[in-house]
Amino acid sequence: GINAEYMGTPSECLFFFVMMKVLIFLCSVLGVCSIRPVILMHGMGDFANNPLGMIPIRNAIEKNLTTYVTNIALGATDLEDQMSEFLVLMNKEVDIFAQKVRADSHLAGGFNAIGLSQGNLIIRGYVERYNDPPVYNWISIHGPLAGVAGFPHCNYSESICKLFDEFLGDLAYTSLAQNVLAQANYFRDPLRIPAYLKADSFLPDINNEKATVNATYKTNFLKLEKLVLIKALKDTMVYPKDSEWFGFYADGSTTEILNLNETRWYKEDLFGLQSLDKAGKLALGTTDGDHLQIPLKDLLGLVNQYFRN
Repeated sequence: GINAEYMGTPSECLFFFVMMKVLIFLCSVLGVCSIRPVILMHGMGDFANNPLGMIPIRNAIEKNLTTYVTNIALGATDLEDQMSEFLVLMNKEVDIFAQKVRADSHLAGGFNAIGLSQGNLIIRGYVERYNDPPVYNWISIHGPLAGVAGFPHCNYSESICKLFDEFLGDLAYTSLAQNVLAQANYFRDPLRIPAYLKADSFLPDINNEKATVNATYKTNFLKLEKLVLIKALKDTMVYPKDSEWFGFYADGSTTEILNLNETRWYKEDLFGLQSLDKAGKLALGTTDGDHLQIPLKDLLGLVNQYFRN
């Protein structure tokens, strides 16, 4: 009978490994499989070659889908990659992402994308400004897509946190902060909207909130086949956590939260979010825990649901 513990000879294992890579190549480059390649974009403080995080996630998705999966690194070394989402400005991060995508022949026919936290703003910037090769399906895991109004891991409603926020708010729209710290590029202070619109070159731009509207952003955004937004119900990193569903504080308020369909960018369809929603291409989901606390099985469940096309 068959020995369940038999793992094969070294030559058999090598043959299996080679054939798997050949199959992945055929799927991603020649398009003979229905499952598109996948890119993963890590968040703040992480790095593409993280052996305890991004690498196991990539391997699990690759094994699950039997397709090409890659982690995008923004830096030449692990340390540079880890620091990039702090010290490389958001506009530059998007440009680097686009360069990396276009340099990878596996992605030439387009791809599906998974973003973790801040990585989703990079993917969003790519979709709106480049999208060549195109992103087909995008799963956003706890992404601060509408920006942040609070200091990370600090509840905006608590007094001590308000002190941090006021301090950050005072600096966020100076040329120093905007040209040094990536997080300042998506800091949206609801009490200082004019300063935000004037000083910030990233978030109000991709939101099409400025006087000059870029029609290409909406055109590209609407090319998505599916946008899946996952919000962490107990998030202590992103304030407000509603940003993960494109909601945010009402302008002029630090207490009133606008749901996705109550925001200006949705109601005026500034970059195509309303149109995408009405076309049935927007899906909302939640996780029970804190920021990026999502079991691998749940992530694979999302991948199976939205990437097996």
